[in-house]
Amino acid sequence: MPFIVLHLDFHLPLRLRAYGFFDIGLSQDYFDGGASRAALERFAEGFALPACERLLTLTRRHRGRFRVSLSVSGMLLEQMEKGQKPLLESFRRLADTGCAEFVCGVSHHSLASLFSETEFRRQVALHRRMIRARFGQTPRTFRNTAGICDEGVARTVRSMSFQTILVEDAFLPPGCKTEASCRLPGNRALTALIRHGRFSGELTGPGAEALGERLAGEYGGNEIICLAADCPWSGGDDPGASSLLRFLATAPGRLLKERNWRFLTPSEAAAGHRGAEGRAGRSWTGPGPASRLENHLQRDAANTLYAMEGQVLGAGSRRLLGTWRALQASDYLDFLSTKGPSEGARGGAFRPFASPYDAYIHYMNILRDLSARTGGTSGVRP
Repeated sequence: MPFIVLHLDFHLPLRLRAYGFFDIGLSQDYFDGGASRAALERFAEGFALPACERLLTLTRRHRGRFRVSLSVSGMLLEQMEKGQKPLLESFRRLADTGCAEFVCGVSHHSLASLFSETEFRRQVALHRRMIRARFGQTPRTFRNTAGICDEGVARTVRSMSFQTILVEDAFLPPGCKTEASCRLPGNRALTALIRHGRFSGELTGPGAEALGERLAGEYGGNEIICLAADCPWSGGDDPGASSLLRFLATAPGRLLKERNWRFLTPSEAAAGHRGAEGRAGRSWTGPGPASRLENHLQRDAANTLYAMEGQVLGAGSRRLLGTWRALQASDYLDFLSTKGPSEGARGGAFRPFASPYDAYIHYMNILRDLSARTGGTSGVRP
């Protein structure tokens, strides 16, 4: 009997404003409120609300046989509470069905796990509290930003009482298989579910509506197919959003017509199908910052950002701490990528600045101003 774990990652960063050199020391307006509200509206109306409605329809039509995994970033939760209550209510209705598992992540969709275990722990704990307060669930499953995982991440996650982790196939632990659950090497109490890269990529591709047919034709054993997608930002203007909506309209129903297919939440898949233990004899050191941040612009910006941790905490200001965390959204570092779409650039088609170099200049100007406000010297990296 094949099993599907369907995971959708809902996240929307705030829009950065153009922040010139002469704004340093004069303006604390790092984010464009009007553009952020407009982006939230497009995201909600063009994709998120229709997606939630289709998920609700699937749970009712199939009477609990359809199960889904959702992650809603802390940044998006805060934006919804201020300007998109209908979308927040849609997520609450999904939680009330008992068929949706809300997965914990890093509250600000950051890369803190690559730079600071302390900040990583704080943001994970914050996101878990946010989910518990809004949806009445205590998350048992974790997914790091971009599915990043290594021995250190796994150890930290397990120490925080998570039982399951969703892992990108690029970080496949030694001895683990893509289409099965896996007890992580040296960490038997934590079960990994590995994202199926090929089929997950098709969720937002032109043939998404036929994915159910391809899955039904290719699998018939006891495989666990973990389909995970980052939800497109641009709503109805994004081809990926239309493809994912078509998948929800066709593929789950097609698979559930087959008696031997089942949809499971990550916790259900991990509890019912404890896979073989990964081999501990091989090194599993993970990607490191250099492989996730491929150019010197990204690395310099990230190192400058996370070097500010001590002075931000020392400033004793909740507002400045919140601003620093908002600036950690990995999307801003993706804007500094010099790769094109055909080379696997992250962050989708939307790029708020004319070039990666332009984005770097404005982002670093913001960091210089924030550094000065938290006790550093304007224009000097902390």
